[in-house]
Amino acid sequence: MCYEFWTYGKLSQSLGINKAHLRAVSPGSAPFRAVREGRQEAVVIDVEQGSNGEFTGVVIRAGGGLCRVGDGERVWSCRLRGRLKQGRRTARTLVVVGDRVRVCPDDPAADPPVGVVEEVLPRRNRVSRLGARRGGHVEQVLMANLDQVVAVQSVRDPVPQRGLVDRLLVAAERFGVAGVLVLNKCDLPEDPAQAARWAHYGGLGYTVLRTSVESGEGIAELGELLRDRISLLLGVSGVGKSSLLNALQPGLNLRVGDITEKTGLGRHTTTASELFPLAGGGYIADSPGIRGFDPWDVDPRDLGTYFPDFADDVAACRFRSCMHRDEPDCGVKAGVAEGRVPAWRYRAYLDLLRDLEERQERAGPQRNKP
Repeated sequence: MCYEFWTYGKLSQSLGINKAHLRAVSPGSAPFRAVREGRQEAVVIDVEQGSNGEFTGVVIRAGGGLCRVGDGERVWSCRLRGRLKQGRRTARTLVVVGDRVRVCPDDPAADPPVGVVEEVLPRRNRVSRLGARRGGHVEQVLMANLDQVVAVQSVRDPVPQRGLVDRLLVAAERFGVAGVLVLNKCDLPEDPAQAARWAHYGGLGYTVLRTSVESGEGIAELGELLRDRISLLLGVSGVGKSSLLNALQPGLNLRVGDITEKTGLGRHTTTASELFPLAGGGYIADSPGIRGFDPWDVDPRDLGTYFPDFADDVAACRFRSCMHRDEPDCGVKAGVAEGRVPAWRYRAYLDLLRDLEERQERAGPQRNKP
């Protein structure tokens, strides 16, 4: 069963929509989506209702062994059934934002209603990194069932972290989702050399958008980029992710923080990933700031395939198994020497290749599996 909830105003942050009426509609292909008709806005969530009251909902917030699940009408506070926690753990988090889950009501009359997650349904896709737990041998899924990863960088304050965007885009390529680069605080002075690097990503086919909360530049364009899509915002603390979301939808009132003098990075103001409906259509997940990112389930031997700027030169490699490092007659190294591949981009590849090989060696041949 699929339900529509029609309102006459902005969609609420928690999907607890006031002054809404319910009607059944035909099930859609997406687990949740937003539609508009004139001044009216609607959230549509596909909900499967069981005879015993069980239903299928979407996780909009998860953490600490609990999660909040939207059923299209209310947001439930849910715990995980004990059997889901049994057995060998291959992932740091069992339930993540964007997951479709089967819920059994426990106390539907409570405020908020209480339920138990009985099952996590198969994921359409996900974005994951190597988690810090157990020496980095556990998968940390950041979000499931999404359309695009939006990597947010600031042109300065804090200064861009070398190689981070490359790693986020590798994860997007690996898991089959679109990669987008947002350059925030573009009202501040920018290093010309760094500006040339951002332009390189655009030449590879990635969407690159400059934004400024202070001047308003790019905010409307960002809204269009997010419209009718399910997106995950990623970036270090202080780049302005929460500020951008507040500018897009002021009713969110997300906390924002300042840059610390000691580290040059921002303070964590977002403590857990959360999925927000956007009034213009679509959903966005804000996430805590990250300071490192090693993509999960990337074989070092395949890493070059996730760098689209290597594609033309790979064909010139002498060996099909070339990893573009120590091998003779390497087309990619020739491309770097002749200026077709930027040296900074090649260094980002080598840095990630080294990290992946070190993690794989520590994990052993059978442990670092998806």
